[in-house]
Parts: sequence; structure tokens; C-alpha cells
Amino acid sequence: MRRWTPVLALLVLLGVVPLLAGLASGTPLYAARAGRACDTCHLTPNTWKNPELADRKCALSCRTCHVDPAGGGQRNAAGRFYGRATLPMVATSPRPTADWDRLWGGLLSRHDRATTYTDQLPLGPDDLEASRDPAYAPHDFWARGTPLGSPSPGAPFAGRYGTLNADPLLRLGWDLRVAALSSDANLYFPMQADLSLALHPVEHVTTLINVGARGRTSGTPDVIDDPETPYLREGFLLVHEAPYQAYFKAGRFVPAYGLRLDDHTSFIRRQFDLDTSVPDSRVAGIEVGLAPNYPFLNLSWFRSKARNVAPDAFDIFDFDAGSGGALNLGYREVGWGVGASAMIRRRPLDEGGDARTFGVYGTVNPFTYSRKLPFTYQVEVDHGIRERLSGEETSVNVFYQELDWLLGNGLNLLAKHDWEDPDTEVKDDEAHRVSLGLQFIPVPGVTLDVRGRMLFPVGGRSDADLFLQLHLWN
Repeated sequence: MRRWTPVLALLVLLGVVPLLAGLASGTPLYAARAGRACDTCHLTPNTWKNPELADRKCALSCRTCHVDPAGGGQRNAAGRFYGRATLPMVATSPRPTADWDRLWGGLLSRHDRATTYTDQLPLGPDDLEASRDPAYAPHDFWARGTPLGSPSPGAPFAGRYGTLNADPLLRLGWDLRVAALSSDANLYFPMQADLSLALHPVEHVTTLINVGARGRTSGTPDVIDDPETPYLREGFLLVHEAPYQAYFKAGRFVPAYGLRLDDHTSFIRRQFDLDTSVPDSRVAGIEVGLAPNYPFLNLSWFRSKARNVAPDAFDIFDFDAGSGGALNLGYREVGWGVGASAMIRRRPLDEGGDARTFGVYGTVNPFTYSRKLPFTYQVEVDHGIRERLSGEETSVNVFYQELDWLLGNGLNLLAKHDWEDPDTEVKDDEAHRVSLGLQFIPVPGVTLDVRGRMLFPVGGRSDADLFLQLHLWN
């Protein structure tokens, strides 16, 4: 018997999750780039006084742009501002001063109507007291109301994100993706239709519900007929806005581990049950964390289903004997970042067996230090140990690296390399995959992603495909 809550039932009855699938995961590339200028994420005030460390909200971790402190899914006010001001070719919020008069590859002038290029550029409030001025009242269709109680020092300030509601009572988000894949045959298929609802009735407490469908390359009919369509991707209670950006989360989620890429096919995600496109990766548990400015920490304990078995679509208490925990920590400066992760799973052999995973990752963004170097580099390496059905242990190793070139706002070139050795005891099962891509964001809420990919198995025949994705978001 599924355990429906009134809010879940309302989301399903609205009919907003019927046809497409795939999850809007976090994009650590943006976190690595955003530190080059404070006004990429919010308006700059005239005389900002940096608060004490316990009250600072500036961070370069996933929580900066997402309601979920571990990243992915619904965007908060800072993430939405970044998506309007910094990401697109044509901005609808004031462009960061560091981007004024930049050129696309030295070819095209990049002026836009949202930037005044004068000292009359819109400014945010100088402090919490100034944010109460009626002049900073929001005009935001997708985020309404105000939570009960006085704004806390840990809550976002009104006016810091232009007309966006900084700390809404109710926030409605959505992500839609469709894709085409050209290889031996041409495929056109739905990837994502997610609707998320964040309810923030009182300061420090938020409930987030994200409902979606499971993508099928075989097409829309199979998506509709899938028993996991629709299903609860994330559903949790969040206690937040505490000193040092500490938080507590309880419910259904994907454990925080490594770089949470928006490409769920990357080996660093699929090899360790972290593929956010499938229900199988969801766990039920608790997570705590903090981000005192540049350091960050996420620590979770969870229960799960057997490996490759999806939990009930809406019953977050549907799990088997498996349990586990994950640790993700690191330090992200304005131009670089390092991190480390560990995850342990304890399961009976017939449910997938025990597994241990360890990894390190990092980012470098020289664009922070020189306008002539608009590049960002990301890397992660992981080592896992898992049980076979025989009870014997084997190891898996994976590696990921990506170099991105920001030609101009709204235009990003990337070169990506994935490598995996899924079983170190098996000879010639390693594989390399190389991707070259172009990401084009003409206006806020529209992303076109084109990638050519080559797979080079050590013991088999190489393969190539062309992948095209259209992503609509808010």
C-alpha cells in the first residue's frame, strides 16, 4: 500500500509529471566558476559589511544554488539569479561586472539589455535591516509568500537577487528534457519531466518534494507504462538556516558523494549506484552537513533496496536489509577546490553484497585570476571494493576529467574523458570514453547540449554516437 501524503497526491493530480524523465542533477562546473565574481550569484551592494563567519552564506558548495544542500534538483534564489545573469547569452538580471564588455572568442560584442554599463546598475541591500525596505519587495511568479517568523541571519536577504523572492514560503520548480541519439540507429526519446515543490512554512524548516518519471530510450509510451512513472525522486524534511550553514535532512535522496555531474552516464556515477536517472539510486535516511564559507561537509546514514531494485514509487520506508553511509567533504576557494568522499554499503549477498568506495576530486578555474584564461578543469578518481555472488571481493577503478572553455556567456565548449575498470580481476574489460561538446544557453531557462562521444573498449570494438539534448528549466 503506497503512503500518499496530501501534497504528493496534489502533485500527481496536477498531471505535471506524465511524459518525460531523467533528473536535473547538480553541475559542479558552475560552482567552480562562480567564485570569480560575487555578483554572479547576487546583486552587489554599495557598502557590504561581511558578517561573522557563523552568519555568512557565501559558499562555493552545491547548497549555494540548490534547495538540497547536497546539490541537484530545485534551484534556490542564488541559483536562479545565476541562471538569469551569468549563464545565458542574453541576461534578464544584471550581468556580473566581471563579464562587462567580454567578447565571444574575440568575434562578437556581448552587450545586453539587462546591463546598464553605468554607475546606475541596480544594487542590493547593505544588511539585513536594509532588506526590510519595501523597495526590495519581490515580484516572482515561481516563488511566493514569506515564512512565518522574523528573517534569521542565516536566511537569504530580500533584494539580494533583484526581484526574485529570496526566502519564499512556496517555491515551484520544473525541469524538462528531450534528447536525440544518433549511432547505429536514430533515437528520439524523453529524458525528464520533474516538478518540485518546496514548502517553507516557518524559518529554519523546509519540506521538498520532487516528483518525476523514469526515462526510456524506447520512447514515451514505455515511459508512461513504466511502474515507476511517476515516482518520488526526492522527498525530505530539511532543517537549515543555522549558523555555519549547518543543516539536517531526513527522507529520500541520493547520497552526497564526489562530483555530482549532470551527466548520469559518467562512470563515476554509474559504477557506484549513484546514477540519478533511475529510482534504484534512491535511499531513505538522514544527512547532516555544514559549509562555514569555503569548507563543506555532508555526512549521511541510510537504508536501501537491493542493488538494481527500485524502491516503491512513493513509500520512502520501502527498503530491504541494506544499510550504509556516505561522507563528502572538501574546500572550495574562489579559483580552485579539492574534496574527498567515502561510502560504505552493507547488504546480504543476494541483495548486492557489501561495497566500499573511496575517491578524491578537484577543480581549477584560472578564469578567476585572468580574463584571458576562461577555462575550468575538473577531475575525480575513485576506487571501489565490492562482493561477488561467490562472496569473494573484487575492485573497480574509475577516472573522470573535463576541460571547459567559456567562449562567452551562454557558450561553453568541453572536452571530457571517462575511464573505467569495472573488475580488476577480469582481463581487458577496461574502457575509455572521450566526449567533445558544445553547450548553448541563448536565454535563461533554455539549454542546448550537443556531444560527440567515442567509446574505446580495451577488449572490443570502438563505438561512436552523437547526443543532442534540449533542457528547459526554471
